[in-house]
Amino acid sequence: MDKKSKCRFKGNQDGEIYINDLLLVAKWIAASLTGELTDDEYHLLEKWRLQSEEHQQLYERMQNMERQKLTREKFASFNKLAGWDGFREKQKKDRRKSLRIRIMNYAAIVLLVGGVFYFFAGNESKKLSDREPVSVMPGKPQAQLVMADGKLIDLVEQTGVIKGENVLIHNTRKQISYEDVVHLEEERVVYNEVRVPRGGEYQVKLSDGTLVYLNSLTRLRFPVLFSGQTRVVELEGEAYFEVAKDVEKPFIVKTGTYDVQVLGTHFNISTYEEESTVETTLVEGAVAISGEGIEGKIVLKPDEQFVFDRESGKCGVKSVDVSYFVAWKDGKFRFRDVRLEDIMRAVERWYNVQVVYEDESVKNLRFGFNMSRHETIEPLLNIFELNGKVKINKEGTVLKIRQGR
Repeated sequence: MDKKSKCRFKGNQDGEIYINDLLLVAKWIAASLTGELTDDEYHLLEKWRLQSEEHQQLYERMQNMERQKLTREKFASFNKLAGWDGFREKQKKDRRKSLRIRIMNYAAIVLLVGGVFYFFAGNESKKLSDREPVSVMPGKPQAQLVMADGKLIDLVEQTGVIKGENVLIHNTRKQISYEDVVHLEEERVVYNEVRVPRGGEYQVKLSDGTLVYLNSLTRLRFPVLFSGQTRVVELEGEAYFEVAKDVEKPFIVKTGTYDVQVLGTHFNISTYEEESTVETTLVEGAVAISGEGIEGKIVLKPDEQFVFDRESGKCGVKSVDVSYFVAWKDGKFRFRDVRLEDIMRAVERWYNVQVVYEDESVKNLRFGFNMSRHETIEPLLNIFELNGKVKINKEGTVLKIRQGR
């Protein structure tokens, strides 16, 4: 076929795209499924995907085919003794071996379905995509930055260097860094805020070097430069802190319920409004907790968790396996003997779905598992259904749960 042969796609700026470009798009999609997509390729793929509804449907169609195949492979040969993580590594190696074959398969689909879109535009193309259920994709790095003047910046769209008041903010696709800050002579504190939506996560490196991992549905407000005798930030949602040590300036996290004060340490705070408790889990170092209803200060040691019950106003400290409470930071779901309703609240936030209980009794069923949270939602739902206690019907982004057998 001539190099300049082309296939028309509805929605492009000029209505045309070269076949060589389609092969490149197929390569990017295949690479995205094996984790080998570069930042530049990611941006080009996103630009192509957002050009038209047809491109979006093609993208979802090809990803769905691959995800469904992977799900079947996993549950056909999953070895409990080897563990999920080991199995995932094997799957990645197998998928990379066949990357070239997959690229050609995807390219053929792009060309074939692209031609179908050309001849059957509008409603007909939508009917084609409706034949296969669309997977619910996992969360990904996405957030908004609120500047001191109230300006909103989409951190996915605007990468590189962002100019703020007295600060140059460096933004990758997953982290913003406040390392180039102009020291002001006057004692004026300039605040920024990062908001992470449902289905998102992001990292913030503060001006003192502290690294903060933000989970879905989380807000962090902080000064672009810490001044005075303390370093104070405000948190709603969930975050993991790796605090840079500064013995002269304690680091304080205000949760709206209580304050957590540290000098330099690693810890996790969960303060979601929809949860009945507020939890601080210490990984290393030491933290002091103070607030209304707390006598003096409560000091935590590593592997301890402070729990405040919003309903009763009671609080306490207990020993825990911290890995279950910080696994989200490392891209994992880890639960042990946890109520289904509690697990599903985390699922709703990460996958941006709605859970409907057709049978209230299933809320108290308890589950435990360990898996990557960067999978589509289908493997997770299969885990719940394996023991037959529940049945989950997925209708778009709505999960309807009832009793199993």
